[in-house]
Amino acid sequence: MNINLDNNSDLSSLRTFFNENNSFVIVSHCRPDGDAYGSAIGLGLVLKNLGKKVDVYIEEGLLEHFAFLPGASILKTPTEVAPEPQTKIITVDCSNIKRPGPFFESWNRQVDLNFDHHIDNTRFATINVVEPQASSSCEVIFRCIEKLSLPCPKEAASNFYVGLLTDTNAFCFRSIPPETFELAAKLIRLGADPEFLSVCSFRNYPLSRFLLLREVLNQTHFVEDAKIAYYILTADMYLKTGSNQGEAENFLYYLLMVKSVVVAFMLEELSPNLIRLSLRSSKDFDVRRIASKFGGGGHIRAAGARIKLDLEQAKKTVLSEIKALLD
Repeated sequence: MNINLDNNSDLSSLRTFFNENNSFVIVSHCRPDGDAYGSAIGLGLVLKNLGKKVDVYIEEGLLEHFAFLPGASILKTPTEVAPEPQTKIITVDCSNIKRPGPFFESWNRQVDLNFDHHIDNTRFATINVVEPQASSSCEVIFRCIEKLSLPCPKEAASNFYVGLLTDTNAFCFRSIPPETFELAAKLIRLGADPEFLSVCSFRNYPLSRFLLLREVLNQTHFVEDAKIAYYILTADMYLKTGSNQGEAENFLYYLLMVKSVVVAFMLEELSPNLIRLSLRSSKDFDVRRIASKFGGGGHIRAAGARIKLDLEQAKKTVLSEIKALLD
């Protein structure tokens, strides 16, 4: 069932879902970002406030950088979560059933409710609330909460605000509609502190992340008259800087600070012949068209994929695909 939040009949189905069930597990995707944490923790706090039994988990647990999130203690490790038959499963910010990771797959459970904003969402749940025009999954969930007239505690509002903030790169994308700013204002009125949350989201990193960023920038390549910028992340870089994969997120935005750069991408070898590709773009270059060539997806200006090639061949193939679309 696909839900339209502007349809009263659909809203009635959602209201029944939350009213008639008392036990929920909320799951988000691996390699979590602010929207993954914000939507999972925020929704969990809203449901707990209604007196529901709620477990929230993300495969990697709570990364140090997001420990500032109010109510983050609600987050559990996968092994601490054992859903009973009557427990309803909710995924947030997951475009397909594999995004939560292998532990979730081992449950072999049907997803009951799917909140997301990715255009390539496969509508894998019994109930799907997918709004590709939304800035973030936090925006989708908060819209739902508003439509259902559910109370939103201050701590939940703060988590939802972080999702909006991080998925819009601090509200910098040209495509952000006025409605997103209006929702942000509502979250601030509910108690979200924009200065504190912005500082914690973008200026709250350990030294190891700065050292890793320095390594990345030192070996960044510019090609095609500096319209394309890319770098390759290696295990040695993590070892040298004492950093981890969670600290490597969002480096591509530094490359987009160069005026001429239209597309920036990153390659990371996960295992021999399995490469992680992450893409970002400026202007109106649709990086989903690149990611889709490798079975991936995402958004117009932020997308990714897994490539089953060796590192050198993956680099050549991605560059070739980007150049073809730039011409």
